[in-house]
Amino acid sequence: MIKINQLINVSAVIAFTFVIATPAAAKLNKMHKAVNSYAEKTAGNAAQDGNKRMSKSDRAKSLVVLHQEDFTPSNEALAANAFANNESVPENFSKSYKDLYAAYEHLDSYYFPLQPYYKYPILYALGEQQLIYPWARFLKEAKKILAFPVGTNLGDITIGLVGYDDGVTELVSADGQKLAMHADELFRYPMAARFFADPNCNESVWNLAMLLAYNNGRFRAVKAYTTAQNFGVADAKRGWMFPYSDGGECNEREALMKLMAREVVDIDLIAKCVLQLYQGMENEKDSTKKALYLIAGNELYKQVLMAHTDFSANTSKLNKQLMYYTRYNDTPEYSEIVDAAIVKPEPPTMALKPGALDKQLNAQVLRIIRQQYPDIIRVVVINDAWKVHTNGIVPTDRAVMAWAVYRNKKGKLEAHDYSFCQDYQGGGRYGALRYKGVGMTTVYVKQ
Repeated sequence: MIKINQLINVSAVIAFTFVIATPAAAKLNKMHKAVNSYAEKTAGNAAQDGNKRMSKSDRAKSLVVLHQEDFTPSNEALAANAFANNESVPENFSKSYKDLYAAYEHLDSYYFPLQPYYKYPILYALGEQQLIYPWARFLKEAKKILAFPVGTNLGDITIGLVGYDDGVTELVSADGQKLAMHADELFRYPMAARFFADPNCNESVWNLAMLLAYNNGRFRAVKAYTTAQNFGVADAKRGWMFPYSDGGECNEREALMKLMAREVVDIDLIAKCVLQLYQGMENEKDSTKKALYLIAGNELYKQVLMAHTDFSANTSKLNKQLMYYTRYNDTPEYSEIVDAAIVKPEPPTMALKPGALDKQLNAQVLRIIRQQYPDIIRVVVINDAWKVHTNGIVPTDRAVMAWAVYRNKKGKLEAHDYSFCQDYQGGGRYGALRYKGVGMTTVYVKQ
């Protein structure tokens, strides 16, 4: 069978829309316009040649209609892939392995350069045993990212390369060139392939939601790639090349998924998945999954459901989704859930050594700190002498630091540092001791 991207040109696409049912034709025509617009934008500066822009538009359209085609697996695929002729339907899909993998043979090589698909069983997550692998790999990466605090000096979560010499020996081109990809392609690539082959199923909509979450600001704030580019030489020392020709294919692929979901994926399915994500978040005990489901639910509602072509006609039956989104989008509850996934570094353990002023001030400091924090067990004044603060020449106050000891939520003894001071009264006199502020250090108390 001739590949679909060789069959479809602009006139053929227009003709195609008139031979299917009228509502579907209208949707597909609108989808093609959206794809044309998107392809023009993405071609922009990268390809000034008009023919190349048209080629990119055709390539995008081939992905849009891929799921509607009735492909037959090739003899080569049948020989190489045990599931290429398997007619069972995997859980949460609407198509059989046979139909999925037959479509994979016609994925456009601009967006999916690893071809033929059956030579790359890891990157396409082929077979029953690998069905869960993209999700498992994504969850592992999400756990690292969501556990990482934003706005610290700890650096970033770095996403490196996977390549031929890293155990992914399938990453080699037809002419023997060793290849490499960013490590997150181990889930981004198969999730996208599944979506274009079978968009109207739970699996694909959930995959889209996860990829939208992966590009959410919370994720972008802490993740960084070891190399910014995604084409050309990946690692000269290892002799690795990227398989992509332009470098933007991965992001463009996911943008097309979003466009397609708004136009051709059933709005009831989108709405159902939004509810599943929010309700899953409420029932989930694991803090990482809870935060992930919440972010994914918000992104799927905002970027797909609200922008769906059938949204206005269905608003009356989408009130539950609206309630969840209103409650959890950029609200204190949202922050609390997302922050709960952060894993803070364990504080050091140390013995609290009292200073010379401890005997004199301990009782006063304990009384004052308990007015702020009633659960404080004891205090340890650190200073051997008062620290005098001035505004240049004249004293303003004299201060001491003290450890305040308490039990954390796990029942373990912790201490945090606080400052206390006496304001200068003039004539060498200082006033009553008062609370001044909180320090930056937390430690476990050595017993």
